[in-house]
Amino acid sequence: MLVALVGVALLSPIVFVVNIARKALLGHSIASYFHTIAVGLDQLGGSVIYAQEDWTISSYTYYLCRYRSNKAACAFQKLIDLVFGHGHCERSFKKELHEFQTHTKDI
Repeated sequence: MLVALVGVALLSPIVFVVNIARKALLGHSIASYFHTIAVGLDQLGGSVIYAQEDWTISSYTYYLCRYRSNKAACAFQKLIDLVFGHGHCERSFKKELHEFQTHTKDI
């Protein structure tokens, strides 16, 4: 794990700049690239906070609040929804759940 962290820390800035330039040159959406990075970082947060590598923080927080009645998660959900807009966690959960169900059918 340490080798992976060092590799990511050293290579990410270089790869980031190369990908931005490549996207711009090829006429691809840079905003889409930033969104992909944001979701990846959010999933990293889900891994660190909840030990759930495939869920974002918002989605798993909603799951814990709604389906497990976790009071701490409900309080955290209110904070997340305050920052990112009312219903953010629920929308995130429903979107990810749909993506998981669609992906599972493909396997």
